Amino acid sequence: MSSMFCFQCEQTMNGKGCTINGVCGKKSEVANLQDELIGKLVTLAIYARDKSTPEIDKIIVDGLFTTLTNVNFDSKIISAFCEKVDEEFDMDFRAKFGMTAEKNMIDFWNENEDIRSLKSLILFGMKGMAAYAHHARVLGKVSDEINAFFL
Repeated sequence: MSSMFCFQCEQTMNGKGCTINGVCGKKSEVANLQDELIGKLVTLAIYARDKSTPEIDKIIVDGLFTTLTNVNFDSKIISAFCEKVDEEFDMDFRAKFGMTAEKNMIDFWNENEDIRSLKSLILFGMKGMAAYAHHARVLGKVSDEINAFFL
């Protein structure tokens, strides 16, 4: 996939989103990897809801933080994060939940505009919350209640 769609910052072109390269410097490869990572994180959260571990909690929070505007435009790091999420989805985990594939963010971006808008608002809010949770974790503070919210 070579095209992109990104509208998560105030720099978007004409207030409609960037579709080739981001005004901020984000390339389509990075935008697509961020979407892939979000799809994987959403799927991990759904299937781990009742079976979360501290490592899964950390992956979800740090992954959401990684996809925030201007936090990380390094495709190698984001690809490695995708692989880390895949490691949590080992074959036993997938079989246990009957999981066949991750959420596809292309479907997300092409949904009815009202549904897409609501989901985007929730997703962007959760990314912002993940930034606080990520920084709190760096300072040694972890909350089971906050971690449960992300699931």
